[in-house]
Amino acid sequence: MEQRQEKTRIEWLDIAKGMSIILVVIYHTLLYHQFHAIAPDLYARFSAIMTPIRMPLFFTVSGFLAASAMRAPWSDFLRRKIWLLVYLFAIWSTARWLFFRYVQQNALVPTEGSDPYQLLEMWWAPNTGIWFIWALAIFMVATKLLQSTPHAITIAIAAIVSILTFGDHLPIDLFTHRNVLQYFVFFLFGCWYGRSVVHLITARPLLTALGGFLLFSALYVLRWRLQAVDKGSWALASSIAGLAWLCGTAVLLSRWESVRNAFAYFGRNTLPVYVTHVMIVSLLVATIAAAIGENATLGYLTAPLVVVVAIGLSLAIRAVADRGGAGWLYAPPARRRRQVVAA
Repeated sequence: MEQRQEKTRIEWLDIAKGMSIILVVIYHTLLYHQFHAIAPDLYARFSAIMTPIRMPLFFTVSGFLAASAMRAPWSDFLRRKIWLLVYLFAIWSTARWLFFRYVQQNALVPTEGSDPYQLLEMWWAPNTGIWFIWALAIFMVATKLLQSTPHAITIAIAAIVSILTFGDHLPIDLFTHRNVLQYFVFFLFGCWYGRSVVHLITARPLLTALGGFLLFSALYVLRWRLQAVDKGSWALASSIAGLAWLCGTAVLLSRWESVRNAFAYFGRNTLPVYVTHVMIVSLLVATIAAAIGENATLGYLTAPLVVVVAIGLSLAIRAVADRGGAGWLYAPPARRRRQVVAA
């Protein structure tokens, strides 16, 4: 029985992580649709509503999955975890820079790829969608450094910083720096308290999903309809409610084999989608916009199509890279050799 519970727990966490990547791809797809004036209003509203959930869900699950790494000696921790993130950040930030310099201008960030100095500046001030890898490395090192501190107090401080940042009370211009301060609390919580919370959600998924959805909806009404809640407090509370909603839903979805397998696959393969999809989306949407003009009605069809194609093509590129000897795009060569030998 215990073995079955552990398997279910891992499966629904994969599903939750898969949900986060789908929401991120939807978000970027609609951003490019909006730039080209072909974004349906209904889709844009949905994406805006899910803003407090996308990255908190990803970082909370990532924190949970990183918990065991925090017990490793510093030398192993830096070599196995941080070096991987540094390597991936260098590879894919450079790939994006080359793509938007030589293949297509980034409509949303026209300066990306314009100056080689950006390849140096990215290490302290990244300004692209690859920022999440940079943030993960910072979160992991910071969490390990804080291991000996009182966890409840540390998370409370991180939550206050998150509220202040979400509420625009801290004057931080660059979105990646703001994101680090906003989302660190979710990684900390997932790492330090994730195991006990995961068991509670697994035991009561329907109650968790329903309660989270109702609270998330109530907070939405309070903030956007009545303007009765401070923006920072609202954002953190909405993120927590949204996490409960989607995590409870993930457990329920894990009970249907076909749905479980599809979403869990995404959750186990988020990396190739995260690092590749923006380049694919930008190219697809620009091509579609050139063909249909400013037609938001057709956007109801093109937006879902772009999401599906971007995810599928990202995964296909990873598969082709692995088979074609370019697996080093997704893991350092030494690590890749160890994986092949182990298989």
